[in-house]
Amino acid sequence: MGMSDMKDMFSQMRAAQKQMKSLQKQLEGMRIEAETGGGTVKAIVDGEAMLVDIVIDTALLDGDEVKALPKLIRKAVQEAQKKAKKQVASQVQQMASGMGLPGM
Repeated sequence: MGMSDMKDMFSQMRAAQKQMKSLQKQLEGMRIEAETGGGTVKAIVDGEAMLVDIVIDTALLDGDEVKALPKLIRKAVQEAQKKAKKQVASQVQQMASGMGLPGM
């Protein structure tokens, strides 16, 4: 491997680091939502699939509907996390293919 090849490789590594930092900032600001119970429970996660907020329709707090609340919350959070992971994987794949990395 010649000196020119090494310089190119290091240049690509620096570009990859820069893109990863940019992606990490995007993930922090990203918000992904999922709803259950016909929109009565909404979970919001960030790009790292960490729970940011839960919104619950107050009508669920009255009467027997409150019994379904834990299941609806869990389902909404899990769905939001699944969406976040898919979205992040897609962005990482786009970034990697743009850099010409094999296997991505």
